[in-house]
Amino acid sequence: MESNNRSLNLFLLSCVFLFICTEVLLSPFYPQFFKKVYGITDPNITGFYIMTCRLVVVIFTPIWGLMANKWKNSSFLLIIGQWGTGLSCFLMAISQTFEMFVAASVLLLIFKSSYFLLYTILMQENRKSTTSAAASYHAVLQGAIVIATLLSGWVIQMDNPLLIFWVIGIMECLVGLFSYFMLKKVSKTRVMDAALQENQRSLLPQFFLFGIVVLTLHLAVNMVRPFFTTYTEAVYHTSTLMSSLLYLIPSLMAIVSLPLIRKYSDQLGRSGYIAATGMMVVGLFFQGIETSIAGLVLFRCMFGIGAAWCLAKLDVLLFKCSQNTHGDYSKISAIQNVGLLLAPVAASSIVNEQSISAIFVYASLFVVLHILVFLWGTFTREKNREKLHLHKEEKHVLYK
Repeated sequence: MESNNRSLNLFLLSCVFLFICTEVLLSPFYPQFFKKVYGITDPNITGFYIMTCRLVVVIFTPIWGLMANKWKNSSFLLIIGQWGTGLSCFLMAISQTFEMFVAASVLLLIFKSSYFLLYTILMQENRKSTTSAAASYHAVLQGAIVIATLLSGWVIQMDNPLLIFWVIGIMECLVGLFSYFMLKKVSKTRVMDAALQENQRSLLPQFFLFGIVVLTLHLAVNMVRPFFTTYTEAVYHTSTLMSSLLYLIPSLMAIVSLPLIRKYSDQLGRSGYIAATGMMVVGLFFQGIETSIAGLVLFRCMFGIGAAWCLAKLDVLLFKCSQNTHGDYSKISAIQNVGLLLAPVAASSIVNEQSISAIFVYASLFVVLHILVFLWGTFTREKNREKLHLHKEEKHVLYK
């Protein structure tokens, strides 16, 4: 990242940390939370709440993207989202019924769907070092997940867990205030010359194929999560603490592998990406085969490093090739949330029809499908570039 942007980068990454940490904070304990606060024990209610939240994000993320593209002032929209999120947290804190809590959560997520703009602003302000920016983002994201998971056990033990939303709301409003001063100098729009626009148009992958690439990767990454601790406790007879630590290994690997991604991702290019997906396939497949705790740790590490590499590389590809950063990334973000929505549904179906260990096999197959579509998209893009190059040469000869 450029040194003159260091303070802005630090602020944006801090906002990302807060955003992810508050979003994940209660997710491991929703059933316990609803039972303690509202006396609800039906697991279907938890499923309904999670699905509702995902659908809101899927619907409203592209809407924020369209607004950012139209207004050309993404920082202003982000500040609105931050303040709206803070005020919505206050409503959640005073929700006396489950229905009120759901309504406040929907309002919260309508505003919080704008937070993908943090990432697009970060990448736009670091166009000369997109790999470093993307790797830093994913490392901070995984770090926030780790911290939030550790804090969630403390929050659920509070006499009134709703009080945490007062704290979150105040923090969101303060961040919105700081954003007003920090984001004043953010570029509202970037105009590219005609030659660069034509070149990037030729490099931009077909959106349909890129969407499949993103969806299959997020399905593979998220399918194993809902039943992982259940799997380790049943197969390896681990304690709750040990299962939690094993669960967090991929997130920790994303942080550890940050220097490697920064240094070698661009150098290795497509071959590095293929190797990373190979690590994911091996890591996922062999997690489903009973070996030993040491073996499980090894395969979790392989999976975590491979996933971090692929996620960062895909983001770099999108931001380098896109002319409509906010609009394109909002659509990709919505596709990611579709993957988050479908992953637990698919995992539940596999467990009901086959076994818990079968989840890892299917997840590894999704990674295989992912790399096949990725390579096909790369091949198609290169063919289009060749055609464009030949067309330019023909026109040059014709007018010569």
